[in-house]
Amino acid sequence: MTTDEPSTSGLSPDEAFALVADETRLEILRTLAAAGEPLAFSTLFERNDYDTRSNFSYHLGKLEGHFVSRTDEGYALRQAGRRVVEAVISGTVTDDPVVRRAPTDRQCPFCSAPIEVSYEQERVEMYCSECAGVFRPEDSGEQFATDFGTLGAISLPPAGVRGRTPTELKDAADVWTNLDVLATSAGVCSRCSGTIEHSVTVCENHDASEGVCDRCDRRYAVRFEVECAACHYDNSGIAVVCLLAETELLAFLTEYGMNPLVPETRERAPGMLANYGEEVRSLDPLRVALTFTVDDDALTLTIDEDVSVVDVTRDRGSEPV
Repeated sequence: MTTDEPSTSGLSPDEAFALVADETRLEILRTLAAAGEPLAFSTLFERNDYDTRSNFSYHLGKLEGHFVSRTDEGYALRQAGRRVVEAVISGTVTDDPVVRRAPTDRQCPFCSAPIEVSYEQERVEMYCSECAGVFRPEDSGEQFATDFGTLGAISLPPAGVRGRTPTELKDAADVWTNLDVLATSAGVCSRCSGTIEHSVTVCENHDASEGVCDRCDRRYAVRFEVECAACHYDNSGIAVVCLLAETELLAFLTEYGMNPLVPETRERAPGMLANYGEEVRSLDPLRVALTFTVDDDALTLTIDEDVSVVDVTRDRGSEPV
């Protein structure tokens, strides 16, 4: 059973962008966000240092309804207006910083060499300086050129770059991305709250004996994919893209004091979420066993073609649990 289709009395994307494309209106939204409480018209006008009340009233009126609401206490920021301010402050729509490739204090999950990072277009690209990484990158220019593979790319708004060392940049991106992945792996889009669909692509003749497979250019045979049915956000990568929110996996991490949102706690077994065992047991029906290990303790999740966990086993080094 699903809910009825919601009414659509809001703005079209073109109308929404047109309304906030004016500096005066953006400043009104910024002022209300900074206030943290409703403001009377006179107070809002004074804080914006605008010289014509009638023209200011015109711009405020354009925002009222969708971005700003009028209450008994004054004008208040609605959630849509708050999201616009957050996007501006985070630099998502205004900044485009670039960080050239630099080493961090974090270790590659496969060979323990230092991880190197770069930043461009709101992505932290991660590399290993010594091994094949997770997949062989396509040629993407000088910024991402490498003699080895990449460990993947994770997202971070431009504000996350400011004042951070390469190690701090990677840690911040890990937290930001894992918050995203926890939502999408639980089936909820972190962008729009729509329904996330999970799927997998399997390299049927996979051979990663040299680090990555020459057929698919990936370390793992199974690529995990997510896509939002509403806003069409999509992403793909290793198993945690679809499985991080699985209760059994989170419990396994917690048992060893590890938290995907606290980078320091993962030093107990660095990289264990990326360096896992993979066994494609059958293609029709699809059954893939994924084994996450800490010391001699192994948790195996077996998934089907819908990325549903159909079996869970635990081997503590002596007998299965």
